Amino acid sequence: MPRWLFALVQFLPLSFFASYAFWYGAPDEARWREAFQFASLASLLQLAIVLPQRRPVSRLVLAANLYLLLGGVAFLTHQWWFLRMYDVMRESAIFISMLIVGVVSTIGTRAGFVASEVAPRVAVIRASSLLLVATVVGLIMSVVFRGDRYLAAVFPILALAILQRVLMHRLRHKYAHTESASGRE
Repeated sequence: MPRWLFALVQFLPLSFFASYAFWYGAPDEARWREAFQFASLASLLQLAIVLPQRRPVSRLVLAANLYLLLGGVAFLTHQWWFLRMYDVMRESAIFISMLIVGVVSTIGTRAGFVASEVAPRVAVIRASSLLLVATVVGLIMSVVFRGDRYLAAVFPILALAILQRVLMHRLRHKYAHTESASGRE
């Protein structure tokens, strides 16, 4: 899959969810349910496309898909306690999902939260830690600006996506010689 197409499709389920849910203003329960159900299907389809790819999937995208899938499954299985928790947390729920995925991937994978295959582990941990700190800032913004979907979710998620791409670019640029040298041996 071309890199530009790969980048384009990464946040489609989350964009679809937000557009569908908020197209006519604040969603009622039925619109909220439909948005989660449709977006969770889009998340499954997207994961089926991007997971088999050679490069690691953005952990931010995985977290967004996890958020959507959990919401869709909760509606499907009538887990009202979970949906009430999502309702109370509002935009913060997606950042909590990002933090969980971030911590688990930083500790449990070589590519870390930043999803870099080329950099040494120390550099990956450093970049992943910076992305985790930025995610905490996004979580704080989601609490402070609760209910304002742009300030509480859209802008912080865009900032995280840009930061992740900048960190990946820097790691790739700094350690590309390591990757090409190791590929020749």
